Amino acid sequence: MHEYGVALEIAETALKNAGGRRLSKVLLRIGDLSGVFAESLTMYLDLIFREKQKEPVTIVAEKVPARFKCACGAAYSPDKIFDPCPSCGGFDRTVIDGKECSIESIEIEDA
Repeated sequence: MHEYGVALEIAETALKNAGGRRLSKVLLRIGDLSGVFAESLTMYLDLIFREKQKEPVTIVAEKVPARFKCACGAAYSPDKIFDPCPSCGGFDRTVIDGKECSIESIEIEDA
């Protein structure tokens, strides 16, 4: 259910940046490690935009896979989140991609 709160923040930010003009498209980046379910988020966004703007907005959610950098220096995207580093078999790693949930871009219709 926390996707509703995230959707509300995204919608308010996008509409604010549209400056009163009709918003036609929102492109999102949602990481595998973000804890956000893209399907729920886009459903809530659709409802919020229809309520606030009275017209639908195209919502595109781009999936960002998890990527790690191992202490050995290897960067990799695991098949499963708990897979070890393919180079050294270790687990001493930091996240370099996949935690984000952000607006990549918005499209606005000309007046």
